[in-house]
Amino acid sequence: MKINLNNIIIEYSKDLNYIDDIINYIELNEKEILSFFRISKLSKKYTLKILNYDEFKKYIINKYGEIKPYVRGDTDYKSNTIVILDIEDQIKYTTHKDVCIDDVIKMIMHEFVHACNNEVCNCINEIIWFEEGLATNLAKQNYSLYSLEDCDFNMLKNDFNNCKNNYKYSYTIVNYILNNYSKDEVFNFISNIDYLINSSDKIFKNAKEWTNNNI
Repeated sequence: MKINLNNIIIEYSKDLNYIDDIINYIELNEKEILSFFRISKLSKKYTLKILNYDEFKKYIINKYGEIKPYVRGDTDYKSNTIVILDIEDQIKYTTHKDVCIDDVIKMIMHEFVHACNNEVCNCINEIIWFEEGLATNLAKQNYSLYSLEDCDFNMLKNDFNNCKNNYKYSYTIVNYILNNYSKDEVFNFISNIDYLINSSDKIFKNAKEWTNNNI
C-alpha cells in the first residue's frame, strides 16, 4: 500500500491500525520542522517504509553489517529512504518493550528531522551528537535533561554509537543550545560544520554548567 503526502511517500505491506495517526501527525508537524531548517519542502520526497522484522533486519544488516537490539529506524540520504520497524515487531524483537504509537510517530519525525537537516548540510559522523540531539529535541521525543558530569565528550564526538547514554547526552547538549542561542546562531551551527566543530568544546563546557543548574 502507498500513500503520497507533501514530502513523504508512505509504503507498508500490511494493515496498520495506526496509519491515520501517522498521516495526521506528519501533516500537522512537518511545516514547523521545515521552517526550523529554513526550507519550504524537501527537494525530493522521501519514501517511508514501515517494515516487518525480517525486512527491517535484512535492510539494516545490508547497510551496516549488523543490527543492534535498540535499532528501530534509519534514514538513507542517498536513496531518500526512511525505514521504520512496525510497532508489533519493535515490541517483539527490540529493547523497546513498552513502545506505543506516540513513540513510533515521533520516531518517524526524528527521521524526518534528519532528512531536513541533510537538505541544509550533509550529515557526517563528526557531528552525529548534534544531529541526534536536534532530532530528539525537534521530534519532541520522550527525553529529559540528563547530567553531563560523567559524559566523555570526546567519545561522544568520535565514537557515538559505543558511547553510553549517547542519546541522553546529545538531547541535553542540544537542548542547552536551543534554549541559549539565537535562531540565527543555531542555524549557523547547522549550516557550517567547521564552525560547529570549532565551537563544540565550549558548547559542552557551558552545557554542563547549565544542566547542573536546571536539572
